[in-house]
Amino acid sequence: MSRRAPALILSAAALLAATVMLTGCRTPEPAPTTPAPSPSESATPSAEPSPTDAPPSSTPVDIPCSELVTAQAMYDFNPNFSLLDSWTPNPGSAAADALAADGVACRWKNDTNGEVIDVSVASFDSATLDELASSTYSHSTMVPTYGGDEAYFEVTDNVGEAVVFDGSYWVVATSSYFLEPGDAEPIVAAALSAL
Repeated sequence: MSRRAPALILSAAALLAATVMLTGCRTPEPAPTTPAPSPSESATPSAEPSPTDAPPSSTPVDIPCSELVTAQAMYDFNPNFSLLDSWTPNPGSAAADALAADGVACRWKNDTNGEVIDVSVASFDSATLDELASSTYSHSTMVPTYGGDEAYFEVTDNVGEAVVFDGSYWVVATSSYFLEPGDAEPIVAAALSAL
């Protein structure tokens, strides 16, 4: 064996060792980049509904208008009112909110002057009723006139609104015929007796 053989073996071993070391020292490849969101894109996570944004929990109310306030009860109040077969409440009104919660909304129209009486009923969970009562309390006056658990009355632009919370029910009656709390009492009493 020549003197060069050990040198060649050492050189080959050194080359192999260097290769192994360099393989272990590889630099990682850069991660693919994604473009930063533009100002028009949301940099914050999309808003998820908070508990207060959740729809209220309601129970359907299945009472026909002809039973909610009977023809006799309306006749006793004013014989000139007729129950409308159908109508569409104004968005944001108590009647529209009641319908959205699977409640009932009814309208009677005065055959002579066209004035109306609206009565709506919805049934909610206690948390929703508490929110509705707090909201009503903030702009209306509590009255003992109607019975129920809590009752309120207010007049806005010559239209009176009676609001009653009774058990799980939210009852609202509005009309230009209701200028004082007692004016709405016969209609509200009829609705409460039907629940």
